[in-house]
Amino acid sequence: MRLFFVLCVVTITASAAEPTLPIATQPLHLSWFANFNGKAAVSINSYAEQSAYQVLAARTGIVVDFNHPPLGAERERFNLLAVSGKYPDVIEADWFSYPGGSAKALSDGVIIPLNDLIRRYAPNLQALLDANPEVFRQISTDDGVIYAFPMLRIDPQVRSIWGPQIRADWLERLNLAKPETIADWYQVLKAFKTRDPNGNGRADEIPFSALTIPGEKQVPGLPPPLWVFLGGFGLAPEFYQKDGKVHYSAADPAYRDFLVTMRQWYSEGLLDPDYLSQTERQFDAKMTNNQVGAYAGYNGSGLARFTAMNQARFPGFHLTPVAYPTAADGKRYLTWPEAGQIYPGVGAAISTQNRHVVETVKYLDYGYSREGGLALSFGKEGLSYRMVDGEPRYTDLILKNPKLSVAEAIFAHARPQSGPLVQDVRYLKQFYSLPEQAEAVRIWSDASDELLMPAVEVGAADARKFNAIMSDLKIYVAEMTTRFILGREPLENFDNYRKKLDQAGIQRAIGYMQKALDRSRAKKLPGAGPAKR
Repeated sequence: MRLFFVLCVVTITASAAEPTLPIATQPLHLSWFANFNGKAAVSINSYAEQSAYQVLAARTGIVVDFNHPPLGAERERFNLLAVSGKYPDVIEADWFSYPGGSAKALSDGVIIPLNDLIRRYAPNLQALLDANPEVFRQISTDDGVIYAFPMLRIDPQVRSIWGPQIRADWLERLNLAKPETIADWYQVLKAFKTRDPNGNGRADEIPFSALTIPGEKQVPGLPPPLWVFLGGFGLAPEFYQKDGKVHYSAADPAYRDFLVTMRQWYSEGLLDPDYLSQTERQFDAKMTNNQVGAYAGYNGSGLARFTAMNQARFPGFHLTPVAYPTAADGKRYLTWPEAGQIYPGVGAAISTQNRHVVETVKYLDYGYSREGGLALSFGKEGLSYRMVDGEPRYTDLILKNPKLSVAEAIFAHARPQSGPLVQDVRYLKQFYSLPEQAEAVRIWSDASDELLMPAVEVGAADARKFNAIMSDLKIYVAEMTTRFILGREPLENFDNYRKKLDQAGIQRAIGYMQKALDRSRAKKLPGAGPAKR
C-alpha cells in the first residue's frame, strides 16, 4: 500500500480568499526568530531588507523585526531560546529538533495550538488543509494539534532537488550508456577506473566520490551520496516503510547485499577513499581537477555550480543527471529522505508571549494567499519580477545580476525555499536555468517515494526510550557499516551484527516508529471546535 498517495496539488493560486487589508490599522511590529539563509547573507543583513517583506509591510500594516542566529549556530541559539522563558512573537524553526518534539514545545508553554485560530482567521491555510488531508497529517502532533504555519512542498518537483549525477562526456568517450541497475553502475565505474576517461594518461580518476553535507540528516556510516544505491536493494536511509510496515535499513537482511557491493567497490577503488569524511573544499578540488566521474548532490549547488566551474576549464565537460538505480522488483526508489516529506518540520509558530495573536495569524495566513505567495516567492512586482502571460518571471535584476548568482539575487528579494508558504514550482523552473537541471527534476521526481517515511514524530511517551536506544545504536551501526565496507570486519559476521542490533533494542525502536506512522495515517482533519490537547 502506497503511503504517499497522489495529492490534490494546490498552488498558490488556489487560495480561499485574499484578506481584508491592511490587517493592522495602526503600525504593528512583530518580533520573529528565524534562521538566515547564507545566500541572503551575501547582500543583506536581515530578511526585513527583502523587498518581499517590504511589500507585505505596506499591504498589511505589519512590520517584522527579525532576529537571526549567527550562521552555523542555529541549533544552539534555538535551544537557548526555548529554555530562556523570553520568547519573540513568532518562532520559526525546525520543530522536529525541539527536545521532546513539537508536542513538548506546546506542553512547555513555548508556543500555542493553532487549530481553532486557523479555522477562524486563516482561510487560505484552512482551504489547503481541507483539500490535502496528508498536509494536516504531517503538520500536526499525534493528537491532531497544529502548532506552526508550515513551509510546504506539495508539488513533487520542488522536493526532487538532489540525486545521482554523472559525467556524460566520459560515458560518450568510453561508448557507455547511463547506468540503470546496480550491475550497470559497477560496469560504468569500473570503466571510469581503468580506461582513462579524462584522457590525461594517468590513473587518477575517482569513479564515484562523496561529499559529506554539514547539517544534513546523517545515516550511520553512510554519507548522503551512498544513499542513492540503497534503493537498488529495496532499502531507504534509516527507517523506511513498505506496505505500511516500518523497517530499519541497517537491520534488514538486504543490507548485507548492499554492504557486499560497497565493499567490492571500495576494494577495487571505485569509491573515493575519502568517502567517509570529505569537506566541500576537498570535494571541489577533485571536481575542478577533472577527477570525479559520478556522485550524488544538489541540482543547484551541485550540477549547476560544477558545470559553471568546469566547462571553460575542460572542453566538453558535461555533467548530467542520471536516474536512481532500478531494484530487483523493477522500481526506482527515491532515497533522499526529504523527497517524501511535504512538510520537513520547519514552521512559524506563535509564542505564548505574543500579544497580537489574531493579527499574527492573519499575517501568516497571507503567505498562503495568491498575492502573499507571489511576494514571498518572487519579491516586488516590477522590481524583482514581472507578470508575463499570467506567470511571474524574474527580471534581469535576478537572472542577470552582475554581482550575485541567481540564488543570491533571489534571496536578496524573496525567500521561496523557506518560511510559511507553499513552495512555488514556477520559482524553481526559473532558478534551474540549465536543460540538465530540468531533466534532473523530471528524472528524479519520476522515481517512487513509497519507501520514504513521512514527517512523523515518535510520541512524547516513547520519545525518551526511543532516543536512548537510537543514540547508542547509531554509533554501533556507523562503526560496523564502516568496518564492513572497508574490509575490516568479515561479512560472515553480519548475522552476529544483526543479533546485537536486536539486543540493543532496534525492534522496540521500530515499534515506536510504527506507532507514530499508524497514528499519522489515522489522523483526520477535525471538524469545528478547538482541537483536543
